[in-house]
Amino acid sequence: MAKLPEYKLQTLFNMRERTKKEKEDAYAQEQKKVAAEEGKLKTMQETLEKMKTTRDEKRMEYANAMQKEMLTIEKIAVNNRHLDMLVQKEAAYEIEINKQLSVVEQVKKIAKEALEKMLTATQEFKALEKHREQWLKEVKKEIEKKEDEAVDEISQAQYFSRMKE
Repeated sequence: MAKLPEYKLQTLFNMRERTKKEKEDAYAQEQKKVAAEEGKLKTMQETLEKMKTTRDEKRMEYANAMQKEMLTIEKIAVNNRHLDMLVQKEAAYEIEINKQLSVVEQVKKIAKEALEKMLTATQEFKALEKHREQWLKEVKKEIEKKEDEAVDEISQAQYFSRMKE
């Protein structure tokens, strides 16, 4: 088979292919960021649950101590302040969790935009790829036709040269 001519849009094809790859990589990076931020959020939520569990355990411990022993008013006040401090720490940590929720939402939004860009780049590449495949079919068909015509001409020439002999 004869050598195929160069695809006239090869430069554009290469550019779109490279753009598609870059957008895929960018989307993958954004997905990693989303996973990391969601992991951080999950860890923070688990920490908050541990804090609440610890506070509940302390409350039970202080309640048991009051039932078993005669605690001074000072000790009871200290215990109550400690429980209040634990509640305040939990509230402050919940604010941090809410900030992290905002970060997760922002990162998800950026990842969604990256996905849309990747899909657009992929569609553009696929369209040009389809065009290239169609062009290749037509070129191969044309080459085959020319080769068939050349073979026919050779056959006719051989036939006529035999007829002359």
